[in-house]
Amino acid sequence: MAQRTSPPRGLIPLGGKPRARDYLRALWARRQFAVNLATGQLRGEHMDTVLGSLWKLINPILLIGIYYFIFGVLLDAGTANVDPAEDVRPPNYIAFLTVGVMIYGYMQRTISGGASSIVNNVGLLRSLQFPRAILPLSVAIKEAIGFWPSLLVILATMVLTGEGLYLGMLVFPVVFVLMTLFDIGGAMVTARLTDTVRDMRNLLPFVFRLGFYLSGVLYDITRFTDNAPDWRWLEPVFLLNPFYVFISLSREYLMHSHGHFDLTWLWVSALAWTSVALVGGFFFFTSAEKRYGRG
Repeated sequence: MAQRTSPPRGLIPLGGKPRARDYLRALWARRQFAVNLATGQLRGEHMDTVLGSLWKLINPILLIGIYYFIFGVLLDAGTANVDPAEDVRPPNYIAFLTVGVMIYGYMQRTISGGASSIVNNVGLLRSLQFPRAILPLSVAIKEAIGFWPSLLVILATMVLTGEGLYLGMLVFPVVFVLMTLFDIGGAMVTARLTDTVRDMRNLLPFVFRLGFYLSGVLYDITRFTDNAPDWRWLEPVFLLNPFYVFISLSREYLMHSHGHFDLTWLWVSALAWTSVALVGGFFFFTSAEKRYGRG
């Protein structure tokens, strides 16, 4: 009787659904491949521009400047007679805005990048055998490595606006890890959806644009509900939005002046969303493993 053999470590058997344990082992065996893909993509960005990698610093600064001019300067001119206590913008609005825009942008880039990770690498998928989750995972690694310019902008803004640097900032790496794990799950979901329905690439920008305005990037929902008690039911509703949750946690530990209505529930929501997205995204993606690159 012929002895049944398992595939070499780091490979996934063709034509079948991989077991989770074997798949994770294969991912770990190819971890350097994922890092190489990520760093290669990073080096390739802005190579054809004069300023090159400096755009990673310039882009977030320009973005913050535009939003602050519209929602800080122009809006101030139109609401000069409004009581500051009734303003949905906190006193240190530039710091508040900087954290919101940078964190939302990081999450958006990771999940949107995951959406294109399969369809943009069909040639690689057909020429090499490797766990397909390497592709959305490499996008997450690339964005995590590339986040440092945004973090520098955030820290500089905290210092320049009087927030300063304090011990609470040491908790932010924990928030960042949870947020990245959530993004990996989201990238896997969008990768499979886009591979199945290519129109998703055209739809996602509108979804993220809507999410931008519904995630408290530009305003503080707690300041609004403090002045409108009848709308206090919005606070628990916002806790169901993972983007709002991670933005609020980031503000909590990056801004000394920021205080949330219920930090405990923010952490509960963050842990729940991370678990659901990572586990659900993993199984949703790997259940179609044999289809990727064959379309």
